[in-house]
Amino acid sequence: MTVPPPVPRLPLHRGWIIACAILFWPLAVAAVLAANQAARAIGAGDTATAAREAQTARNRARTGVLVGSIWTVLVLAVNAPLAVLGMHYAPGLLDQAGLRTAPEQPVAESYRTAAAPEREPISVDPLDLRTGDCFMAPDWDSPWAGIDVIPCSRLHDGQVIGVIEHHQIDFPGSAALEDDFWYDCWSWYETYSGREAVDSSPVWSFQPTREDWAAGDRTSVCFIEALYPVEGEFSAHPQVFELKVNS
Repeated sequence: MTVPPPVPRLPLHRGWIIACAILFWPLAVAAVLAANQAARAIGAGDTATAAREAQTARNRARTGVLVGSIWTVLVLAVNAPLAVLGMHYAPGLLDQAGLRTAPEQPVAESYRTAAAPEREPISVDPLDLRTGDCFMAPDWDSPWAGIDVIPCSRLHDGQVIGVIEHHQIDFPGSAALEDDFWYDCWSWYETYSGREAVDSSPVWSFQPTREDWAAGDRTSVCFIEALYPVEGEFSAHPQVFELKVNS
């Protein structure tokens, strides 16, 4: 009995085909088709055709890997500088086009304490003042809008000693607000100054108007206004509580 010759084994270059599929899939499809032709030719005993198709599969896969690698390098070479330029110039272009808004700057808490004297003032709405805020009182006889809060370590003639939130839904009227608020305001003054609150005490308030109330501003602010500016807490200057500033 004659033993049949072994079926020749030809490499189908699967590694190249997989790499080609990752980098450039169109040639990977062509390589797979050629590899399938080679496999069928081996099964039919057509060694010449199998070798030719296997070589074709390898060539197509290697070409796909080469093309895909070059394409990847080109894409990276173009996109990397564009990304760098975009990061550098994009904010300026957005600003010119008016498409970028500056982030809202939070109120620095350090302004609300005895901060360093070189700190700049911050302007706030009177109804947004907080307990402990220090400020230079504006000229009440002239138009003014905001209050410039400054560090208490700087010269100031105004200091907030209390704030109250009103919880009524409808505006109760200025007189009702004043009656309700001044009880607390005078109590804060007496606690802070150690003196009895009287009509001549240098204590004042900011209260919401009907328009403020409709806009959601429902806070009353109690503050002391000194006859002349001082540095530091008013509690360290007893003379502050002796006179009331004339309006």
